[in-house]
Amino acid sequence: MTERTVLQLGIVLAASFVVLSVVAGFLPLGVFRGWTSIHLGLAGATTVAIGTFMPHFGVTLAGTRAEPVAMRLGGVLLLGLGMFGVALGRPLAGDHVAAASGLLVLAGLGITAWNTYAPMRSGLARRHPIVQLTYGVALADLTVGATLAILFLFGADPVTSHWIALKPAHAWLNAFGFVSLTIAATLVYLYPTMLGTRIRPHPSLVVAVIGLTAGPPIVALGSALEANLLATVGGCLALAGALGLLGYGTDVWRRRGRWANDLAWHSLTAWHAAAGIAWFVATVATALVGLVRDGAAVPGWGLGAMAVPLIFGWAVQELMAAWGHLLPAVGPGDVASRARQRDLLSRLATPRVVAWNAGIPFLWIGVGLGVPTLIGTGVVLLGAALLAALALLAAALLAGRSAQ
Repeated sequence: MTERTVLQLGIVLAASFVVLSVVAGFLPLGVFRGWTSIHLGLAGATTVAIGTFMPHFGVTLAGTRAEPVAMRLGGVLLLGLGMFGVALGRPLAGDHVAAASGLLVLAGLGITAWNTYAPMRSGLARRHPIVQLTYGVALADLTVGATLAILFLFGADPVTSHWIALKPAHAWLNAFGFVSLTIAATLVYLYPTMLGTRIRPHPSLVVAVIGLTAGPPIVALGSALEANLLATVGGCLALAGALGLLGYGTDVWRRRGRWANDLAWHSLTAWHAAAGIAWFVATVATALVGLVRDGAAVPGWGLGAMAVPLIFGWAVQELMAAWGHLLPAVGPGDVASRARQRDLLSRLATPRVVAWNAGIPFLWIGVGLGVPTLIGTGVVLLGAALLAALALLAAALLAGRSAQ
């Protein structure tokens, strides 16, 4: 096995978690539509993808050699197995199985951190402080957020007795801390590459880094302490960070290059990434409104309808943009087969992007208001776009394998 094999496996596993999340959302049992579906899509798919590519980006930007393939593979598999057990263990086997699976996630997280930072010990490594800072904070966010959930599932009294306050803290650290901060930090370097322009500093990037690194932990602390003002300050910082990322993305878009080949493929990844940033801003703004309106610790708190833009608008959409852009670079095959992969991945590019982003508001409003017609319209649009994306991803992988 090679480094590329691990990257390909990570893409396949992340896409599989997306499929399982959608399937769970359609099952008639409410527990699968809630806990399982959200954890498969938001926690499973994104965590596996991050565990796969965080070390890859860290090593690439540092210009050093990656850790041995066995270490890379072990981290990805532990994250995948652990997240699968967390998502399905609780409804099917009980809280203790989900908690034990959470320990596997922590083990995989530790290996991911080692695979990301150990190569940077090289004295010849190029320094990228944004990557080192943001990835480190993101990993710390998930460590704390996952530990809270594991203690709750094991029945630890200090956590279970205060779960009303700690549940929002868990969600903010995991969803807006680990997942969102990692995606945002990766886009700092990946988005200009998608658009064919130089990576350069911008004032809004400073706002994005400060807001997204400090905001979610402050919200989590405010929720844990039931301090509404502190949580609101953290939410404002997180929104400022999201707006800073939008400003950075706008600057990159303004400086975008002009492609001579593979126009549909470049457009697909660029538009998915840009739309994802816009949905992220909308999601953080919605979460801040909830903090101001309801307070930091609310009995029965959950993501609710906000899960739609958070999962489909932001996390999964950026995942689709990333695998569409990266697969021809890290996938199997030769130059000709990679050109074939780009062609396959870009089929029906515009209808897919439009259908995906048109389906999100239908589903979001439909879930929020309980309108079956809107929900059905959103499901059809998102489902058609997702099926097409997954089918073309599979075809691109098979095309590379056949050539190899």
